[in-house]
Amino acid sequence: MIRLLFALFVLLALLGDARIFLFVLNRFVFGSHREEKSPWTWMVLAVPPLLVVLTLLFWPLNAWIGRLLSTDLVERVTPGRFENIAWSRDVATIGAVWLIIAAVVGLLWIVERIHELTKLELPLPGVETQAPEVIRLRRAHLPVAFRALGAHNDLYDLEVTRHEILIDDLPPSFDGYRIAFLTDTHVARFVRRAFYREIAQQVRAFDPDVLIFGGDFAAWHRDIRLAADVLTSDLAPRDGMYAILGNHDYWAGADAVKDAFSALGVEFIVNRSVLLRRDGDTLPLVGIDEVYRGDPDPDVALTGIDPNAPRIGVSHHPDIIDLLDGRRIDLLLCGHTHGGQIRFPFFGAVVVPSRHEGEFASGFHRVRNVLMYVSRGIGAIPPIRILCRPEVATFTLRSGKRNALPTDH
Repeated sequence: MIRLLFALFVLLALLGDARIFLFVLNRFVFGSHREEKSPWTWMVLAVPPLLVVLTLLFWPLNAWIGRLLSTDLVERVTPGRFENIAWSRDVATIGAVWLIIAAVVGLLWIVERIHELTKLELPLPGVETQAPEVIRLRRAHLPVAFRALGAHNDLYDLEVTRHEILIDDLPPSFDGYRIAFLTDTHVARFVRRAFYREIAQQVRAFDPDVLIFGGDFAAWHRDIRLAADVLTSDLAPRDGMYAILGNHDYWAGADAVKDAFSALGVEFIVNRSVLLRRDGDTLPLVGIDEVYRGDPDPDVALTGIDPNAPRIGVSHHPDIIDLLDGRRIDLLLCGHTHGGQIRFPFFGAVVVPSRHEGEFASGFHRVRNVLMYVSRGIGAIPPIRILCRPEVATFTLRSGKRNALPTDH
């Protein structure tokens, strides 16, 4: 029984080790900095060896338990017997402490996931979502070992999501206004051109009034012009195409990205707004710079906009929500997370580059006066998606009451 209990604790502790590393990776290395390069990158190299060393201390603890179990009751309390095992007592004690800590973390992770998977999902006020359409262009398979478990790479399984957004005081002429959103395209030469053609085809089929790009157009400088060509091919929304920059755009070359896309009719709205116009009515579209390499300034972006008027917003990273301080945005479009990109059964998205980890990995979130939608995006670095399809997100604005007040997330 003791051996069985010890084995159970070790399994929970290994799970806890993984959870601790993911916490450090998501919240510190990815999610807590505003610089081009995270000051916490060293933790990626330091934390795993530390966790390995602490985990290896379970072995002296196991040996110590074994020595105790191998003696009779009298010998267990004799000084001579304890002298034989004293060399490992201190190390085993450290191992025991870490075993308990890590096992508790692992257990809490399981309890948290059970709670998330079993809680009742209430409809989000102001949102009506239709069944998505999935276009399976090609099954990009994983190695045989994964395929045996029924898994495959979702890289080319494009999903078109459709949502209607109810806005209380939407100008009447904007009722039925259609918005297409593409983000995190990460265009690369090794990706099949048919994939990008299908994306453009799905956008045309939706017939949007406006097309919004959420940044991270290309992962490398050499692919910027290719990205501009394939992402704007034969697209002519009635009210134009607008974009903000993502962290990869800054790394690949922000000026080059702006030049390439501007030449094809895309207007960048970085920390500024434009007015969408329809039959004498206007609707502000606000762009806020991204939180890593950029300089996000909601005050500047919202300059001149009536604080009580409806508006649409776009920013690359969902962590921008922390800088909005209760400002109103009726639909804030974000990306960056790739939806986790690789999801696991039961545990879901585990690597999500955000200080909020998986809380804002994808989908709708109402946070005070903001309705935020986080798209899973189009591309993938590296080119693999598991249980997480690429997404073309589409929205239709509707006049109507939400029938509920916004609440804190």
